[in-house]
Amino acid sequence: MRLISSNISPLLLIIITCPFIFFFIYSIRFILYKIYIRDEKYQAMEIKNRLLFGILIGIFIGIILAVEVIHFANLRTCPENICLTGSEAIPISDRGYFPVVHDAFQNAQNSIHIVTFELKYYPQYKQSKENILVDDLVEAYRRGVDVRIIVDQYSKQNNAYEYLKENGIAIKHDSEDVTTHAKLVIIDGKIVILGSTNFSYYGLEKNNEADAMIVSEEFARYFENYFERLWKEN
Repeated sequence: MRLISSNISPLLLIIITCPFIFFFIYSIRFILYKIYIRDEKYQAMEIKNRLLFGILIGIFIGIILAVEVIHFANLRTCPENICLTGSEAIPISDRGYFPVVHDAFQNAQNSIHIVTFELKYYPQYKQSKENILVDDLVEAYRRGVDVRIIVDQYSKQNNAYEYLKENGIAIKHDSEDVTTHAKLVIIDGKIVILGSTNFSYYGLEKNNEADAMIVSEEFARYFENYFERLWKEN
């Protein structure tokens, strides 16, 4: 684990500018003091001078504290040296999963790697969302995309397993002493879709589900390594 921030600490910038700020403050103090010396009518100005000086110092210290609080709030704890900015992550919920994945499958150019608990295909429902996604994988394979899938033992009993194998797609299941409960899609080594959604009727059309699509080669590289490790083990 590590703490990272994309910016230099604002405290360093403030330290660099301190001499200029204090020069400005003392210049104001000197001017006000000269006014006091030149005219006895302005004896009260010395009190105002000190008050102003104290206020400026208070503002200066307050700025330092506020900037540092914001700076440390922006520090993030990141596993495996990976951090993302908000612009790289797209939230997906419920029925929003299908159109995102459908589009991603259709536009894949190099690879589609999947790890999932459940993957179903219903021959009697040709236009179901589950079937469309499975057929997207077949079409991607036919246009030269590297399509590989790892499923749980449970999905070995589903029609999708045999259907994909019959169409030339490399698909594996885990061993009996392991449960593969991940829902992970990696596309072209730069797009990762992960969350709770299974490739099933209930997952795509009924359940409350939450997922995210992350566009990041660094993030995808982590999960590609994870996928390859599982692929070798099964």
